[in-house]
Amino acid sequence: MKLTWRNDTGPDQVVIHAGRMWDGVSKSVVRDVDIIVRGQRITAIEPHRDGRPGARIDARDRFVMPGLIDIHHHREMQGYAYGSRQGPLWLALGVTTTRSPGSPAYHMVEERESVQSGARLAPRYLGTGEAIDGPRIYYNFMRPTYSHDQLLLELRRAAALDYDMMKCYVRLPVVWHREVIDWAHRQGKPVSSHYHYPAIAMGGDQTEHVGATNRFGYSRTVTNVGSAYSDVIAMFNASKMARTPTLFNSSTLYRDDTSLVTDERVRRLYPNWRMAALRATVTTAQTADPTAVQVIRTNLANQVAQLTAMIRGGGVVTAGTDAPIDHLGISLHMNLRAMVKYGLTPRETLTSATSTSGAYLGLPLGRIAKGMYADLAIIDGDPLSRIEDAANVTAVVVGGRHHTVEQLLAPYPSSSTTQATPAAAAPSGKVKNRVPVHQSAASHWWNDPAELEAARVACCHDH
Repeated sequence: MKLTWRNDTGPDQVVIHAGRMWDGVSKSVVRDVDIIVRGQRITAIEPHRDGRPGARIDARDRFVMPGLIDIHHHREMQGYAYGSRQGPLWLALGVTTTRSPGSPAYHMVEERESVQSGARLAPRYLGTGEAIDGPRIYYNFMRPTYSHDQLLLELRRAAALDYDMMKCYVRLPVVWHREVIDWAHRQGKPVSSHYHYPAIAMGGDQTEHVGATNRFGYSRTVTNVGSAYSDVIAMFNASKMARTPTLFNSSTLYRDDTSLVTDERVRRLYPNWRMAALRATVTTAQTADPTAVQVIRTNLANQVAQLTAMIRGGGVVTAGTDAPIDHLGISLHMNLRAMVKYGLTPRETLTSATSTSGAYLGLPLGRIAKGMYADLAIIDGDPLSRIEDAANVTAVVVGGRHHTVEQLLAPYPSSSTTQATPAAAAPSGKVKNRVPVHQSAASHWWNDPAELEAARVACCHDH
């Protein structure tokens, strides 16, 4: 359906007075500057001067940096169950752009247009539809592709819905994977997959995860202890094929650091069922056997060593988490903390989540410079010295629109408990009573206890 809508035009003029500003690239910060915004774009960065026309944002005692980019998440996987909380949660943690490499196609388009038009409060959103896979799929929203004719239909739909990228999944035949890459490049769209090789030989643009599921039965990019062979790193660096690490093992850091778990933003914006899952992750990290912890942390250190070799060798490392498979919003910060803990500098780490990811996306994102989108995080602290400060967000600017954390939290009630522990969960929430069983339901054969037991034995009995 050719529905019409228009992008949010952004404000007439906004002046952000930054006490310190990092542009997403430089080795140092500049002080006492005005970031001038018209519409959604930065028009100038000049020494501070009182009396400039336009709305004023006072960040004279703050650190202003590009908003963070989570380049790998699946917004619709649990997003419906967050109500309206998901977008404000990301924003309150400084994430101003997200990209989904796999979503239900029409839901993705509805979300993307709602955000771009300003009708929905959330980070800027890029995405694709269902990942293109072969005749046997894994995720229930994907569509199995049985024939070449069907593949062509998938590509036609991708063009009609203007996907931002294409994602090939692990059982797509290699010859079709190549066809998707060639088609997408003619359309100006990048292609990502779980594969390093053979995708790299066919012009693939990105590999998702340090190592992940594939149809070979083993990973070509990572060993079972988290390390990589030098030729893998050399090929990444020479080709400039991007890599999004999604460091799931960063959850081991909850053993020592629960600052985000107890954070008011998380306690108020996580639904109670998600908070329970987060508490379970924390419990697992804190009660694990020390020997197991050492194994996990060695694996994590080896994964970060790969990223270090890529970044310092001229490779392209973007930032992503696979949320909600990992915990929404806070997993990006745990990834960044793990990268610094195991060898990268805060600047190298933040660059991957800002200017490197923005440049890979091919959009004016991830930097503070004339002509770039005014997507900014306003921070209390110095994340270039202390990576944990990247989470100390007091406000964000998205497309020139200013939102304080207090404003983002305001619609959502405070927790009924004040204790600063992982048990201080989000409000319990209200769930409607279950739909009553129809009066005649008991008479249906499939509700008969004997039939249910027979079905259970037939399909689920252990052999």
